[in-house]
Amino acid sequence: MKNTMNIDNLWALSTRRREFLLGGGALGAGLLAPGLFTGGAHAAQAGTVTYGLSAYPPNLRPFEWSGAAAATVKALMFRGLLTFDEKGEVIPELAESWSQPDAKTYLFKLRPNATFQNGEPVTADDVKASFEAIRLEKWAYVRQAFRDVETIEVVDPKTVRIALNQPTPSFLFVLAGQNAPIVWSKQMNRLDAMVGAGPYRLESSEKGVSLTFKARTDFYKPGLPKLETVRFIAYPDDALRVAALNAGDVDIIDYVPFQSMKSIAEAPGLSLQSPLGLYMYIVFNLKQGPFTDPKVRRAVAHALKRDDVVKAAFFGQGRVLDGVPIPEGPYQVKELEHLWPYDPDRAKSLLKEAGAQNLQATLLATSTYGFHKDIAEIMQQQLAAVGMQIKLALPEWGVRVNQGNEGRYHFAINGGSPDLGDPDDLTALFGSGSDSYRRSFGLFDSNLDTLLKSGRYEPDQAKRVQIYAELQRAVQESTPVTFINYRLQGWGVRSRVKDFKALPNQMLSQTGMEFDKVYVS
Repeated sequence: MKNTMNIDNLWALSTRRREFLLGGGALGAGLLAPGLFTGGAHAAQAGTVTYGLSAYPPNLRPFEWSGAAAATVKALMFRGLLTFDEKGEVIPELAESWSQPDAKTYLFKLRPNATFQNGEPVTADDVKASFEAIRLEKWAYVRQAFRDVETIEVVDPKTVRIALNQPTPSFLFVLAGQNAPIVWSKQMNRLDAMVGAGPYRLESSEKGVSLTFKARTDFYKPGLPKLETVRFIAYPDDALRVAALNAGDVDIIDYVPFQSMKSIAEAPGLSLQSPLGLYMYIVFNLKQGPFTDPKVRRAVAHALKRDDVVKAAFFGQGRVLDGVPIPEGPYQVKELEHLWPYDPDRAKSLLKEAGAQNLQATLLATSTYGFHKDIAEIMQQQLAAVGMQIKLALPEWGVRVNQGNEGRYHFAINGGSPDLGDPDDLTALFGSGSDSYRRSFGLFDSNLDTLLKSGRYEPDQAKRVQIYAELQRAVQESTPVTFINYRLQGWGVRSRVKDFKALPNQMLSQTGMEFDKVYVS
């Protein structure tokens, strides 16, 4: 199996999980055998949902992206000015309303009853402090977007005015995403203990093992949240996570393994939610190592036989992506759909031109998610066929995130999803900005930055289409990132859980926000 723990540690952690489910408090990160499961008696508590989490969050820092599992947990703790509804439309959240006096200015009115988890009111000062922190914080995922902010003005305790340098059609989408939350301004110096305005308080946690959240009674939306308790239990082994769901020890699991989707969808008392829209891609270290030459990066892109990846790693449940993940609609240009088709001869030629016929490199992935490891092993074989000698590094998820953030890799496998539902999503992939494991390390390309900014600010859609077509051609040439495939994201849900919804497209990373509406029967 995909679990890399030795048997003694696995047994110890299994015992701790069983103790937790029996009420003893602690729980483990793995189970030895299905016989250890408790048969559902302990997950099925009134007012409680137990969630089998694929990876323990590397951190709970609100402005930093640290993976989809972490995003689910953080969604219980933090809220922004705006959010998306189920159709992808921007709607109020901490702001009860907003207006736009001119093309560059937004005026937000805060909910009068909005409070943080410590009972303090959400004020315009907190909004200003939060957004200024995003502009300055090295790891802030949307730092690039906030460079468009010219001023943040506190009009009164419940009103804030934001002025941009120039009209930016996608700015409201950034505020509606999960990466721009409002936090209590008086505790900004503690990155790992920031106070949010979400519907649940973190009651207890055991690092690497579990987190337990209790509902707030003073949440600003009447009647919400509906649950009393949400418990997250880390099951980093795919098979054990599925076994826990089948046994009734947990109510929901994320990252349903692709080989288990059919059985869960057909099992009595279970359902599968599996929206398509996420994608897999490869980032490169552009500061040092063998991939500073774009010809070598393009060689990797042409050496990948993506059909084999979809069949072997995803059991056919996906779609080849050898272009750029541009949103559906007018921005998709047919002749740009296949920028890096499978062409091993072209890959060999590019390596020869670069003087890199005997290239040796290490590919960073993770042992936590089986399909990441599977992709790495397939790539290792495919790259060997064009003369590349590749070693694999497969740490657990938290270590993999840290290594990516710090640029300690040659190239790496990532999973991504749209955040905005707008082509400006591509800024997070190709633009110069904050250090993040989701981006190629050391990426700075003035040509791409110019095109991205032009597309971001251009109000005319026809001109935007032309700009983003030119961007895709520039990306094909420099290949700062290359893509592998679209894939499903699966949640397995027990029938006692009501109103849990896996959101599609750019809302997928905000699925955890649905926990304010979830209840059990």
